[in-house]
Formats: sequence, C-alpha cells, structure tokens
Amino acid sequence: MNLILNLASDADRRMAAIATTNGAALFYGFGNFCALAALPDLASMQRVNRLKGRPLEQAGSVTTDPARAHLVFDWDQIPDGLPRATVEAVMEDFLALGPIGFRGPAAARVPAHLSVLDHGIRTAQLISPGHRCPSNELIGDILDRSGEDLLFITSANTSSNVSKQVEAAHCEMRAIRAEFGHRPEAVLIGHPNEYAARAMYPRHLPCSTSIVAFHHGGLVLERHGSLGIDDARAIAARHGLDMAIAPGARVRIPVRWPADLILRAA
Repeated sequence: MNLILNLASDADRRMAAIATTNGAALFYGFGNFCALAALPDLASMQRVNRLKGRPLEQAGSVTTDPARAHLVFDWDQIPDGLPRATVEAVMEDFLALGPIGFRGPAAARVPAHLSVLDHGIRTAQLISPGHRCPSNELIGDILDRSGEDLLFITSANTSSNVSKQVEAAHCEMRAIRAEFGHRPEAVLIGHPNEYAARAMYPRHLPCSTSIVAFHHGGLVLERHGSLGIDDARAIAARHGLDMAIAPGARVRIPVRWPADLILRAA
C-alpha cells in the first residue's frame, strides 16, 4: 500500500485497524519514531520477521494500549524489594514522559514466542509510545476488534541480517513507504506532521526506546535508546530506587536522523 494514512483521522485509524486485524503488517507513528506491529500469533510474527529479513523464530516484543498494560506482566513474580505499586508508579512516570520499554516477568497470556527466558524467569518486553501518542487509540481499536490483549511489535526497518550493518528504526513514514510500501501485506499510518510529533518529546531521540527491566534484582536500564541515562535515573530516584546500567546499555543505540532535522542543521 503506497498510501500513508493519517493517525489524526478517525476513518484512517479505522481502516488501519481493520487491515491489521485481518493480518496486515502495521507500520505506524509511535511517539517520536515509527514501529511495526501485527497480531500476536506465531504465524503473524513469522510473516513480519520474513518481511524484515529476520530469522523466522526470532522472539518479539509486545505492545498494547495503556488500559491493558498491566496484563503483560506476572506481578506475583516481581523480586522482593520492588512492590507492585512502586513499579507501576515508576512506569507511569516514564509513560507520561514519552516512548519507553519495560521488561518484567511475563503473564501467562503472553505467548512463548513473545517471551524470553532470563535468569530462569520467562520475561516479556512491553514497548509503549507513552500516554500522549494518538496511536494508542489505534492499538485499542485493533485489540477490541481482534479480541486480543496485546500485539507483536518490532522496529520499523530492514533487519541487520539483510543489510549487514546496525539498522536504526525509521522515524519518517516516507522512508518506510520507499522501503516497504510496495509490499501488499503492509499498511502505513503516520502523524500528519512528523516534525511536530518529534518536537513533543524534547528529551527523547527519534529512535527505538530505552528499556527498563524489573524482573531480576532492582531496576536495570537494559537498552540505552531514545531516553537518556540521566533522565532514567532521575525517574528511579524520584521513587527512592537506583537504576543500574547493564553492560549492553553503555553504548546508545543508533538514530536514523530525519531529513527535516538534517535540513534545519545545515
């Protein structure tokens, strides 16, 4: 589908929701960058993995709307010293700020192919655009239509398995259209003004989310993405918690800088 639908349009969101419920791969505006989502069944995940060039069985992350976010995790498996109320308060502060990811003990409803084992714990990785993004209405509609509580989600790009280089997520729908718009299984829907959407998140880079884990020990920044380490630590400190930095988060993930920012910097 070469057409880029409009996230601000009720009719366009409905069209995208119906297409996704029927099995389409949804490329969509996600806070200040773009993401790729699909139904949570194994066949849908494999279709998207094939579309991106990832190994078919590579596990995926999950997304959902704010009302269902608590359903992703098994709150009885949170380590001692991290009360559920505290973890949820920390999550709320991150979500109020913008796009973010969380990894914690997976609820029973999370399929095996959307979870990974870590320290003997089956974990799920929830990726969210934050509370302010209009894509939450779209995702809620898809979940209502499909009867699901969550969707499979991954970055909107070609896999590094194909390009043989580190691939950053797209933050412009026109670039996604150039790369994937010819694919019949793809539906594209973005912000009407991408520059304005990115400007809503001045503390975030336009790239994949940082990820905060809470399934083993205390809070751990596992991936240093769109939100910086200092901001993540400040939110944790607000709740009397430390934020450990995992070895893999010492290097920030790359940004595919958008054309509008490059032009303004020239």
